[in-house]
Amino acid sequence: MAEFDNPYVDEDPFVRAHFDCLDCGGKLWEYAIQGQMVCEDCRGVFRSEDVFNASVEQPAD
Repeated sequence: MAEFDNPYVDEDPFVRAHFDCLDCGGKLWEYAIQGQMVCEDCRGVFRSEDVFNASVEQPAD
């Protein structure tokens, strides 16, 4: 079997997203490989595309 270096082996796959949870308002963490975001408070899981679309649709104050 061929060997190769995995550049992602030492990296955390989750990054803090700049969006709030659609259910509770908590901070979301994005798991970009699967295109999902997870809330650090309620543990809700959302598609990244849905969170982005919801943030774009919100009217400005």
